[in-house]
Amino acid sequence: MGGLETEAHPDRRTPLAELPLGDRIQLAHALVEWLSAEAGIDLLHIKGYAADRGLYPAGRASTDVDVLVRPAHAGRLAEILLAHGWKVTTTFRSGSVFHHAMTLWSEHWGHVDIHRSFPGIGLDPEEFFEHLWMRRGESTIAAWPCRVPALEDQALLIVLHAARDPHRGAADVESVRESLGPARWAELERAALAFGAGVSWAAATGRLDDWQGHPERAVWEVVSRGGSRVELFRARWRASRGSAERLELIRSLLLINGDHLRMKLLREPKASDYSKELGSRVADVMRSVLTRRPRS
Repeated sequence: MGGLETEAHPDRRTPLAELPLGDRIQLAHALVEWLSAEAGIDLLHIKGYAADRGLYPAGRASTDVDVLVRPAHAGRLAEILLAHGWKVTTTFRSGSVFHHAMTLWSEHWGHVDIHRSFPGIGLDPEEFFEHLWMRRGESTIAAWPCRVPALEDQALLIVLHAARDPHRGAADVESVRESLGPARWAELERAALAFGAGVSWAAATGRLDDWQGHPERAVWEVVSRGGSRVELFRARWRASRGSAERLELIRSLLLINGDHLRMKLLREPKASDYSKELGSRVADVMRSVLTRRPRS
């Protein structure tokens, strides 16, 4: 259930396992749970088939497995999946501007997104994971017990993810609001503020105007409504603190992301493709840095 800028997947190839997509994804949840538990890896299945179905609009389906991993265990989980036939399609650095997840693909089981943090949460990723871990529950997926966040934490993650999904986010937020009712919804908002997720909560719930002057407001405005690479760069430029962050931002924009270029072209990029993309990036940087940007 990926968003605008985060979980960009390659073309959907026909898997060798001829199963309906929903069945295959649920079996993949069970397999990832078994592999991780055997290796002593702490993870929680989030969103999609791992979430309480009452939190989503009726008929909502999932196309991948999303897991939030204890940050220190993320690398080990990736190694285990690679050893069992998955292949990397995007790395933590290339997957999104938040550098929060990497995506792996199996021709048998489809995509798995390994989250080492959750965009919009201001709390330290390890501290946030520990909070979820101590409250965790269990959900049966494909007849296998899988570790999941508590119901309230599932609801929070769905709402915050909605801020990065301009197409389906509003429906997801409304579904969670109706499922929880006014009192529990108010508690959920207080929890978001406690986790330093006030601005991302506002983006998901249409209240960004309440956060005028916040350095990350412009970033979440672009992410939540959808926007161009130039618009996102401008927002991140304004949110950056100091010359070091701005230099890193320029470097990251000029560094051609081979994973994304491959997905854009649906083939292996050639040297000329990289050159063309670099020319486009240089033009974007010049427009972003030199064009007067209105204050929000």
